[in-house]
Amino acid sequence: MNFIRKIIEGKVDEATHRQFTRYGKGIYENKALIDITKTKNKVRIKTSFEFANEFVEFLANTINGKTRVTGSIITTKDITKELTFEISAISQFAGVKNYKIDCDLGKEEIITSMNNIPDVLFLFSFSTEQGDLKIKAKSSKSGKPSAKGKCEEARADFCMFKTNNMELAFDLTFDVKKEFSKVFIKHTFKIDDIIMPDEYKNDFAKARIYAKRKGKLIRTVIVNGRQEEKTYDLIA
Repeated sequence: MNFIRKIIEGKVDEATHRQFTRYGKGIYENKALIDITKTKNKVRIKTSFEFANEFVEFLANTINGKTRVTGSIITTKDITKELTFEISAISQFAGVKNYKIDCDLGKEEIITSMNNIPDVLFLFSFSTEQGDLKIKAKSSKSGKPSAKGKCEEARADFCMFKTNNMELAFDLTFDVKKEFSKVFIKHTFKIDDIIMPDEYKNDFAKARIYAKRKGKLIRTVIVNGRQEEKTYDLIA
């Protein structure tokens, strides 16, 4: 189940909470973008960066033996001890480390590393019998509120997944009740309050990580050219 659906259905978990640690108070438009084109037997899913880890985990669980994996792991931490595989290179800019990957990996190697370091971005590109995943191997944009009167162009072009397995498409479009060949979904996060745990009020770094964001989630769905918008409570 994807993190947007978890919020809407009241099933917020740690992975969902981690999606919001980058955000302060404000209005964040064009987030968690989803662009799906569906034919009779195949589906092409394009999204913004927020779904990268979910896609990697989904496809990694379908690996038989090993498959060639390329891409990067993005983080501010030293993660060399937590990884279960070799990295090909490390680069760093403005405190953000880019661990480059180019090797043959199996299911357990990927899943174990993701469980060991769940708060980093796994930007992996690889293929299995269940589909072909391509993710941009670069750092995503920081979480900044949308400027008044200005909104960034909505483009779902960070992750691209081609498959004949409709499971992911159905999960991402869980509230779309009509048949479609094309659907575009965007979200606005309106964060009105940040609830700080008492034990971390004097520790800014931990407060940012453990604080809950409270506000509204606005989900805009464009199905076959027709737009619908719904607003939900956001607590994550």
